[in-house]
Amino acid sequence: MIWTYNKIVKNKNQIRYTIQNIDVQLKKRFEALPNIATTVKKYLTHEKDVHSDIARLRSQYQASSTREEGLGLEQQLSELLSTIMVSVENYPELKSNESVILLQRSINEFAAQISASQRAYNSAVLTYNDSISVFPSNIVAGIFGFKKEEYMSIITNEQERKNIDLNTYL
Repeated sequence: MIWTYNKIVKNKNQIRYTIQNIDVQLKKRFEALPNIATTVKKYLTHEKDVHSDIARLRSQYQASSTREEGLGLEQQLSELLSTIMVSVENYPELKSNESVILLQRSINEFAAQISASQRAYNSAVLTYNDSISVFPSNIVAGIFGFKKEEYMSIITNEQERKNIDLNTYL
């Protein structure tokens, strides 16, 4: 029983650890993007509100008190960054600009790091949920009140699951 309890606690702690990694990645992105946006601001004059929107989302993220709230703000930032990249595609002179290329690379790098952290989180949740669901550890989990954790999903609704028609942006 002690071994099983300790195994469940270790799995639960792994979830907390991966959540912290996600928070670190999100914080890095929220802190870096205003600097990058400032660099390309003069080239993105047609997107005047981008810098202020990033700053607003960053402030809200820093003040967020729940993981769900922070992830919601991260989703808004991702949508804003997608809008920026679509705008860049419409201006060939921007696509070749070194600052804009840096912005694109940074956005892609942050997205890859956050995605990797989310996969690690979901893996930790799978291990934990399995550990509290199978016999005989489910008995120990029930005695001590361990509950299943939810997976993290970046897709928040059915509309986002559909294929994107890029022609609507062109």
